[in-house]
Amino acid sequence: MRIKKLIAVFLSASLLCSCSKDIEYPDPVVTTTTAEDVEKEAEQETILIIPEEHKSNDKYKPSDYVVAESEYSETYQLEFNTDAYSYTDGLSGYNGTGFICLGKGDFATISVTVPASQHYKIGIRICSTGSKIAVLTDAKTSLGENGTESLSGGSEWGAVYVDESVTFDYFYLDSIYLSKGENNISLKVLSGIAYLDDISLENSPTVPELAYAISNGCINKNASDMTKTVKKYLADVYGNKVITGQFCSSGTNTEINAIYMDTGRYSALRCADIGIFTEYYDGSDKNNEDEINTAIEWWKKGGLVSYSWYWYAPVEHNPHIFTEITDFKLSEAVTKDDVSLLDAEQLVTYEQTGKVSPECYDLIRDIDTVASKLKLLQAQDVPVIFRPLPEAGNGWYWWGSDPDSYIWLYKLLYKRMTEYHGLNNLIWVWNGESSAFYPSDDYVDIVGMDMYSDYDISGNVRMLDAIRYTIKTKACALTECGKLPNPDYIKRDNAYWLWFALWRGDYIINSDGTVSYKHVSREELDYAYNNELYITLDELPDFSRY
Repeated sequence: MRIKKLIAVFLSASLLCSCSKDIEYPDPVVTTTTAEDVEKEAEQETILIIPEEHKSNDKYKPSDYVVAESEYSETYQLEFNTDAYSYTDGLSGYNGTGFICLGKGDFATISVTVPASQHYKIGIRICSTGSKIAVLTDAKTSLGENGTESLSGGSEWGAVYVDESVTFDYFYLDSIYLSKGENNISLKVLSGIAYLDDISLENSPTVPELAYAISNGCINKNASDMTKTVKKYLADVYGNKVITGQFCSSGTNTEINAIYMDTGRYSALRCADIGIFTEYYDGSDKNNEDEINTAIEWWKKGGLVSYSWYWYAPVEHNPHIFTEITDFKLSEAVTKDDVSLLDAEQLVTYEQTGKVSPECYDLIRDIDTVASKLKLLQAQDVPVIFRPLPEAGNGWYWWGSDPDSYIWLYKLLYKRMTEYHGLNNLIWVWNGESSAFYPSDDYVDIVGMDMYSDYDISGNVRMLDAIRYTIKTKACALTECGKLPNPDYIKRDNAYWLWFALWRGDYIINSDGTVSYKHVSREELDYAYNNELYITLDELPDFSRY
């Protein structure tokens, strides 16, 4: 279950972005030779504790899995093959002798026997009041103290989303790995009520090799030489290895340093949120000027820089990122005129004469503010992997209120940044997570997907979704995650995300700045960061010579 939104909405209206509760904690003091350094305020911690010639050999290789392609197709009637009660009344058009009904929190498990260890396409024939059904393999059933059965362990591959319907229809998840012989498949209803008729299995491929044949160019034809160099490197890496990434608290490398202390390796990609500089952002790190300096220093140390933009709505009353909290309406900002190239004086005139709404005017002011910060990075020739307006398709954030308004804003943002402000150091990452919100290939360098799961999976099902959003082939990145993707499964499922980025704060560290192991174990962290499949800071090239 995706808990970070619920926590943010109901527990605090001042949380940053889409994280779980934004905790206040002192950053760990970096070991230095003077007492004065030790006593520095936590907000000033920007030092990267890296030896001059840090080169660490990889200790691990990803495991090999048998993948033996074999033709297979079978359908199982759920009323015969599960313990759930069988129904016949109220619905027609079902196969077999009936169907089963599951409400929120209910699950049913079916045992299937497959002829080969390979990837399978699973189809579930469903009629629903509007529901979300998760598909798990090899989960165990346990009995709680109150006598209620629950599932634990195994792998959760993803979920199917079913609109309200009165007829049965198939919904599919592709590329689910099953071992030869007997496997348990569990269907768990996460929301709504689902009427389930049968489940089908057939052999299917995983992420195709052609998905990794991407252009090494930038969508912005005026991109700087260094930005083109970084984009070329990303294209060269894609499909071969995965870049390690980590979100950091503003103005610090706290989370990255914590990982280094446990693994001896630094993340290659430092991720942060540039929304802290907007007018109505109200977090404790608002306008933290150390943030830009920290990013510049990270680049100079050889690392890659990424900024997301979780945008606090530009409105005085209830400014926030969440639709449920803010009063801001994006649709009221949309205009038919192209206002992306208007200067400040023209914008004022447009607002005063009613050619643009106050909402539109305020959006552009925020864009200009963020652009001024990105220009500081451009002045130092720092390429920025830029991910604005994330997760629009989830409907949680004001910028995702409707697809047409979102696409208008995304294109306005792109043109304002590139054509008006001349920001040629940006590599554009679209993270809309729904084809309805895709602005077209001309505005996207990289497609991002977010995944929060406590299960140990590669995310290949999500990657297949991302590939289908585009016409031209684009690289896909795991732009947010709550758990490290397992290198073994990345290789097994051919799901070579361009990078992954663990969320910050209490998703990865304790209040004292040490790794919390809340979502990742010490062994998992060490195995990932010292695995030859994953690229860490010391393994990045010298981009000035690439």
